[in-house]
Parts: sequence; C-alpha cells; structure tokens
Amino acid sequence: MSRILVVDDELFYRELVRDVLEKDGHQVQSAANARETLDLIKQAKPDLALVDIVLPGSMDGLTLLFKIKSQYPGLPVVMLSAHEDKQMILTSLRRGAFDYLLKPISPQELKRAVDRALEHHQLIRDRDEKLVRLSRLEEGAGQLADFIKGKLQIEELANAYRILETTVELVGQVLDCERVSIMLLDPTQNSLRVAVSKGMSKALIKKQSKEPGKSISAWVLENKKPVLVKNMKEDDRFQASEDPGQYKTNSFVIAPLIVAGEVVGTINANDKSDGATFGEDDLMFLQTFSHQVALTLQYLQLISELEREKKQLSLMVDLEKILLEGRDPNLMLSQILKQCREMLDAQVASIYIRDEFTGGLVHRVGWDGEKELKAKHQIPADQSATGKVAGEGKSIIINRPDQVKFFNAETEWSKEVGIKNYIASPIWIGDRVMGVIRVLNRRELGFRKADLALLESVARSVGITLRNLELYLKLERSVEETIQVNQMLSRVNQELNLKTRELEALRRKN
Repeated sequence: MSRILVVDDELFYRELVRDVLEKDGHQVQSAANARETLDLIKQAKPDLALVDIVLPGSMDGLTLLFKIKSQYPGLPVVMLSAHEDKQMILTSLRRGAFDYLLKPISPQELKRAVDRALEHHQLIRDRDEKLVRLSRLEEGAGQLADFIKGKLQIEELANAYRILETTVELVGQVLDCERVSIMLLDPTQNSLRVAVSKGMSKALIKKQSKEPGKSISAWVLENKKPVLVKNMKEDDRFQASEDPGQYKTNSFVIAPLIVAGEVVGTINANDKSDGATFGEDDLMFLQTFSHQVALTLQYLQLISELEREKKQLSLMVDLEKILLEGRDPNLMLSQILKQCREMLDAQVASIYIRDEFTGGLVHRVGWDGEKELKAKHQIPADQSATGKVAGEGKSIIINRPDQVKFFNAETEWSKEVGIKNYIASPIWIGDRVMGVIRVLNRRELGFRKADLALLESVARSVGITLRNLELYLKLERSVEETIQVNQMLSRVNQELNLKTRELEALRRKN
C-alpha cells in the first residue's frame, strides 16, 4: 500500500481520484492549496503527489512543483491540468515532474500513471539503498583486508591460498609423510575436490576429486570427527571403501575442517616417509593444523562472499540505471540479460516469452559469453524444466541435470553445449507469467540460493521492461492509427473542397 497525496482546489477531482486509488489499495490524502500541501508532505511523507497546475493563492502548481523538488527531490510528482499547453508541459517536466495528465482523466489512465510513478520511485529507493550497502561493503571489506593482512601477514589477499600451501608443507614436515591434501566439499555437486596438495600427481588428484560415497572421508564428513587408521587391511570400518593400491602404506590420518559449525572439507595425511604407522600423536598434530586451516578458510570464504556481494550490488546498481534511464525496451532487455549473465558468472543467459497460441516458450533474447544469441529456439511448455517454471510460476535450481527426471538437455538447448547446471525464474506481469529468464553453466561450482534471490530480482526488472514494451507497442499502434485517420480525413476534405468548387462553378454558369 502506497501513500498518495492529491492536490486540487476542486473537491470533485479530489474525491474522484481518491475513490479510484483507494479501490487499488492505496492510502490517499488530499490538499486544496500549496501551503496545505507542503505541511502534509512534511507530516505524512507520501510516496507520490498528484498536483493540479491551477491552484488558488500566490503559489500555483508549477511553483509548488519547484518547492517540492527542491525540498523533497526523491518524491515523484505527476502534474494535472485541464488545458493542453505544450509550453506548460515542458516547463513541468524540466522542473522535475514525472508525468503530465490531462483532465478529464479516465480511471485506467490514472492507475497506469500512478503505477509507473510508484515503480520509478521504488527503483530509485532500491538503487539508493544498494549504493549505501555497496559503500558499507567496500568500507567493511577494506577493514577486513587490513585486519587479515595485519594478523596473518598476507601481502595480497589474492595470494591467501599460500597459507594453505604453507600449512600442507608444514604438515608433511611435522608428520614426516609424503602426501598431504586439503579436500573441500562442493555441496552443489555433492563431491570432494582436492584444493591444495603435496606429493600428489594430477591423475591421483583427479581420481580423489569425487563423490564421498562410502569412503573414509565421507565418514569424517558425516561424523565431524577425526580418524586414525593404523592398518587399513585390518580395520573393519573401512576395508571395502578404499583402493589399497593408491597408498604406499596402509596407515593414514584424516581430520575434518569445520567452519561455523559446518564441515566444509578434510585434511588428509598419508604415507609416512619411513613406512611407519601413524599414531595418536600424529592425529593430535593434524587436528591442531585443521583448526588453523579452518580459520584460514573462514577468512577466505568471508572475503569471497564480500567481494561477490559487492560485485553483484555494483552490477544491480548498473541494472537499475538501465531501468531508470533506458528508452528502447528491446535494447533494455538485452542489456539487463547481459548484466544478469555477468552477475551470476555464467556462460549462457536467455529470456523466453510465452507464445499465446501454442503455449510454448519462444527464445526472445540471449547471450552466450559476449556473443548475443540471434537464433530462434522454442521449448514445449509440458516437456521441459523451463516450461515447468512458467507453468508453476516458481523458480528452480538444477545443479545435477542428469539426476532430474523432468530435465531434458536436448529440449532445453538446441546448441551442442552440455548443460552443467541450470537456474530459472518466472517473469511476472501483473498476475500472469509472461515468460522465463534462465541462466546456464555457472563457471565456478553450481548455483546457490543467493543466486536464486538475485535472479528473481532481475526477473522483476525484466517484467517491468516487458510491460513498458507492451505499452510502447500499443502507443506505436495508436500513433499509426491516428496518422491513418488523419490521412483519410485529409483526403475526404480534399474531395469535399473539390466538390464545393465544382458546385460553385455550376452555380455561376446558371
């Protein structure tokens, strides 16, 4: 519900506007003159003001507009007038009016103007809030960077993984073992991958970066406890879970890496240099190192999230700039989608629009990297994940397409590009789903819940743009129809003039 102030010296118009807008759920207040208006704005803090050009007293509507924009620059103002004076319209717009409506105003025209103004006002507020958050993030990230540099002696945050590499080397020296690795959990793929290692070949790293399954690492992840295996061949817990051929000895130690109460990975030590067995003291040392590694990971995670949010906020500000300053809806759609692909760091981003006749989804605009997609592509509504999003009006994330029954890669994408992960959100216009915005193949890991919230925000922006495009096309058609009518009237007038001259000539002869 929005607060709207109506300023008009005629009670009839004040009540008319009130009735129309209150039926739409808005809270409406009214004023009959400029001074009363300024007092009400100060007290009620409305979201929108509708101001008549002609007002009683020394302050007319244009002067009041100037006062409002000087004192409350963020408040949108729509001017009302019973006279179509082009100079007055231009003056109003130059002084900051959002729109100009001519009386008598139809309820539909009034509602559209109010919706557009409130939407514009909300975009400005959202942009300002994001700019404030972005400023705070930059300040906080800088303070955090200074703190980490001071505490951990890191020359550059980009080289923070050197701490992990140094820790791995130190573990190898203290425990006198040939192989040490830090494995991190990718929850989107349910797999462990080797992040940092010592003494491991590329083939072995690739082999160990897999789903935890029933491995010893899986046991550590599930139980959040370290484990010491003195002899794998004699340990009933893990005999069937590991390949003995990948170790030089059958003894090793593994400790969980716990960040904010959640296990994010493991640190593993294998193969004593002298072939000896790992003992309890080795396990104790590894646990000590695991705390240091977890602390480092926590710092890295926080920095990564701050940088990511800062980047996304910055891109969202750019997106809202497109919405506020763009004039060509088609160009705006393309720019918004390109911005979305960059925000989610993905390969492909597309917008599909529902076909009113077939019910299918037709590719409207898309980006594959820096290349704009021009090819037409249609997806059946009842045979695809994208159709499911449009049909149910709900966003979805799919990070493992091969394990989702309703996902058909060939239907979803006509190009010979493997779909590693997928995220999509419905595009709403009012109470109907107009289409779907979807993004494929995020470059790092998979999509997360935070990405879904971001995509839904972009989908709302796309909905605004598509609605503006509808209005733009209707306006174009209206202008063309007006031109055709004027041309027809001009021809009729010419024919009438010709007939009149002929009649006049006959009259003179007679």
